[in-house]
Amino acid sequence: MLRCTCTLAATFLLTVLALAGAADPGCPECGDVRFPETGAFLAANGFPSDQFTVALTWDEAAPADPGQRVAGYHVIPKDGSPTFDLYSDAHGRLLDSSAMAALGIRPKNWDVRPRQTQAQRPRPAAMRAAPRPIALSTMPGRGPSALIALPPIDLDAVRREDAAGLSSPHKGVVRTGVFQQLPERLVLNAAKAGVGAWETLPDGGRLWAVAIHSPAAKGIRVHFPALRLPSQAHVTIYNADDPSETYGARKPAASAAPDYWAPTCFGETVVVECYVPAGGAADLALEIDRVIHVYKGLGDLPWAPGGYPAGWCNLDVTCYPDWADTALGVGGLGTVGDTGSLWCTGSLIVDTDPSTDVPYVLTANHCIRGQYGTRGADTTEVYWLYQTDTCDGIAPDPADVPRTTGGADYVTGAVGTGRTGGGTDFTFMRLRQAPPPEIAYLGWTTVAPPLTTEVTCVHHPSGDFKRISFGNLTDTENEYSDLYHEVIWHDGTTEHGSSGSPLMRTDTHQIIGQLWGGDASCDEPDGPDFYGRFDVTFAIIEQYLDPPGDLPQLDFENGAYEVIEDDAVVAITVVADAWPGAPVTVDYATSDDSAKAGEGYIPASGTLVIEGTTSSAAFEIEIIPDTHTDIDETVLITLSNPVGCSLAGVNNPVILTILDDDPDSDDDGLSDYDEENGIFGYTSDPHDPDTDDDGLSDYDEVMGTHGFITDPNQFTELSALSVPFFK
Repeated sequence: MLRCTCTLAATFLLTVLALAGAADPGCPECGDVRFPETGAFLAANGFPSDQFTVALTWDEAAPADPGQRVAGYHVIPKDGSPTFDLYSDAHGRLLDSSAMAALGIRPKNWDVRPRQTQAQRPRPAAMRAAPRPIALSTMPGRGPSALIALPPIDLDAVRREDAAGLSSPHKGVVRTGVFQQLPERLVLNAAKAGVGAWETLPDGGRLWAVAIHSPAAKGIRVHFPALRLPSQAHVTIYNADDPSETYGARKPAASAAPDYWAPTCFGETVVVECYVPAGGAADLALEIDRVIHVYKGLGDLPWAPGGYPAGWCNLDVTCYPDWADTALGVGGLGTVGDTGSLWCTGSLIVDTDPSTDVPYVLTANHCIRGQYGTRGADTTEVYWLYQTDTCDGIAPDPADVPRTTGGADYVTGAVGTGRTGGGTDFTFMRLRQAPPPEIAYLGWTTVAPPLTTEVTCVHHPSGDFKRISFGNLTDTENEYSDLYHEVIWHDGTTEHGSSGSPLMRTDTHQIIGQLWGGDASCDEPDGPDFYGRFDVTFAIIEQYLDPPGDLPQLDFENGAYEVIEDDAVVAITVVADAWPGAPVTVDYATSDDSAKAGEGYIPASGTLVIEGTTSSAAFEIEIIPDTHTDIDETVLITLSNPVGCSLAGVNNPVILTILDDDPDSDDDGLSDYDEENGIFGYTSDPHDPDTDDDGLSDYDEVMGTHGFITDPNQFTELSALSVPFFK
């Protein structure tokens, strides 16, 4: 996916520079030597390369202080001693365990126990869309005080550059926009405006608005190299042709970013306005130096066959309804690169805490490299539901699909390639704004499937609308199977822009990796693709997806159980909400409710064990059948004494209902079987409640309800029952 293929460890020096705030110098041609800078660094700190091997490196933000970034190293001693991890700060100093604890970074567990989650939807109450700001300069009598007209871009030259980039055999990001420099930097402060003019409003506040026009732009992103707003002040950006498309622009309070990129506004003219309240502009600082001219309308590329950029063999995800819910969790990622705006794919991923809806996103590291600067999480916006409404239908305009703006917080990541290894090429970040309520959080598993497993990928090829691909895990060219899954597609393919998309098991829809790149295309259908392995990545992101102290929760599979009396036994299943790995146990026991032990059922008790990659266990309760017509009876079943797990308590205890299945055709209280077979001493007609028509029901006669047991087939005078007789 990159024009050069550097391993993470080989670029550790670049990581340190990035952590220190230096500009990203790019990816040098680093050859086949693995971890040279990292090896030298560790050797200087007492871990020489002739005694130690670096297996993996990564970087992560400190939870206790997100402004601090650390680099991690998984080290293997060559003498066979246990592996261990080292950490260093942005200045290259090794950190001890107390320093790591203070930063909130947990030790990594590389012997990951089997864990899994299923996809889920967020709780509606957690999803509140941010209100759209009101653009004051759209009101009657007001408007932009100046227009900055930019020259047209050389679209032919841009297309030639794109074509040259697409010649790479490895998939990469798709460029969608190019930089346009303003003729001169626009500077605004409390005293003056370099371009445009301040207008005093009736409330004493002041308003400044300037329009920026870039001919034939599909959209515009405005860059603020400086943006400092006093309290109650705000900056608003809107589409001059459609002011209903309006965005607020403000750096997050805790952001250390030196600059700010506003959300994409889909038009060729945008208006930037700034409002400050009366007397509140003293510390205002606003500068604009350039914009991104979006020249690709994503699904609107005129030179692509059929008007779409993706290859002919790509499959419309909407044609596969079994994947409709899962596809909702996949989105297109827009970021800012070193030549303009870029496009990748990512997925919203669920954690194991059912009480939270943290919007974590998984993508490739070559899509999002860090927090700030080139390909920074700070510039990320996510396009959701960019897909057709009907199979092979017309895709929506990307300007009209739900979008999460405001950037993201980079949590952790590692580079690497499917060709030279070095890492799993992943980025794990947290969106600053909630996604729309209809978006799914995708599930995952830490168990790597075997070869030939059917797998599926949902992605945005070439920045186009959402597609789907189906294939199998293979090992035809995978030299780094410890880090990457290899896939060969039998239906569909992937392309530039598919980078970062989730690889999922076809049977469970669970994520097992994210796309680095490969050779697959419509022209090379048997070329392999490579995905960084989620089970390897998980050790680094475990503390976020599987918070500390999170034990598997056990509960009955159902809220109630029923069994027909003659079925003899019923299986009661207990389920865990995650694979436990190490054995967990729980006790179970039955107790009487309306049913009596030894009469309606045989009492049961014992201990269940769940371990490894299983997520359930079952026990049986034996039912004692009879031939009589009875009311339905109930048994109470309780779980207790959990070891290595906890009890969810939702269904515990649970009721088992024993359903009577002895028909009573004449509804006289005697089952047909009992009447036909004379179970109570006399046979009788099961279809007539009073076989001898003497005014006494068959039940009353054989049960002696009135004091005497009589033959239900022989007429009995009621007067004969006046003197009670009991056997």
